[in-house]
Amino acid sequence: MNVEVLVPLNVSGIWYPVYDEDPSKSGSIGLSITLEPKIVVTGKASDKPKVYIIQEGERKEVYFKNLDYLTRLSTLEIEVYTAVPLGYGYGLSGAISLGYSILAYELGLTTLKEALITAHISEVLSKNGLGDVISEYYGGGIVYRKKPGAPTIGEVEVFKVDGEVCSLPEKSLPTTILLKNNENALDYISQFLSNPSLETFFQVSRKFTEELGFFSPYKASFKKKGLILKLGECEVGWIKHKIAKSGVSVR
Repeated sequence: MNVEVLVPLNVSGIWYPVYDEDPSKSGSIGLSITLEPKIVVTGKASDKPKVYIIQEGERKEVYFKNLDYLTRLSTLEIEVYTAVPLGYGYGLSGAISLGYSILAYELGLTTLKEALITAHISEVLSKNGLGDVISEYYGGGIVYRKKPGAPTIGEVEVFKVDGEVCSLPEKSLPTTILLKNNENALDYISQFLSNPSLETFFQVSRKFTEELGFFSPYKASFKKKGLILKLGECEVGWIKHKIAKSGVSVR
């Protein structure tokens, strides 16, 4: 059975961490944007779990902490085709976890609900993210995470927007530097909701991330973790993205 799972990228602009004793209910209230090109995950059942990333024609096995939890679904060997690097802020670890879990479901090894919750918990326990999995599962534009938690537990509202954005991956950084509170997060979310647009998303995201110490020298942009995301034409060395029109898909 040859299955390909397609998962959009997710760049958060605003986040407010919420923790619960039940990790499936932990997550973040926030705003993010889902992007293409989607990653493509393929794989098969295996004796040992393995993750191979294929980027620009180079294939390499990576250490992926989330696997420690994902293997309770099934032991898979997967290949991940991606246009962006791991560890820069694209939500790639969440996308890989979601791809792994959905593949296990498509192969008949688990239920969809268990796959989605397991993908989310693997992110929470590995401290690789709080809101990427639910944002990537639904996708479709700017995602407002109004209730934290895994897909089927958390709640989102999706704002359809058009446009192209560019990203510049600068440095790989641990997600733990982002998992802290900025009490202004909810105010910035309210500002966006009063005028939901791509431009407003970038404006409030820039204010929010600058308060956390992340500064971008480019207009109409913001820095999140190790990448810069901006509106407008791409310059040499930047990655061009379309806004994802959908979430996870299978072919």
